[in-house]
Amino acid sequence: MSEYKVLLEFLRPEYIKDLSVSRAQEQGLLQVWLNVSKQGSEQSITLSGYNDLASALSDLLQVERVVISRELNSGKEFGTIRIECWDDDRYSEYRCDKAD
Repeated sequence: MSEYKVLLEFLRPEYIKDLSVSRAQEQGLLQVWLNVSKQGSEQSITLSGYNDLASALSDLLQVERVVISRELNSGKEFGTIRIECWDDDRYSEYRCDKAD
């Protein structure tokens, strides 16, 4: 069973206040910067190396709860960041390579 360290977690009424998507090079990996409004303060995180960017962004903006975590001691180089999204009884999970 894998262990995870939570990097960012938010649920309604917390929300993504700002979102930016960029590509470092013409064929480079996409980077997503999120700024989350949490209980009067803000937290930000940059995610890169998405495998399903369009679906992940849609879920991040609409779901009730999001947990972004890093897989620990896996030995993997890629896909170690897990993005979990819950909305009512629906669950989605996405993976990316890096979170800063």
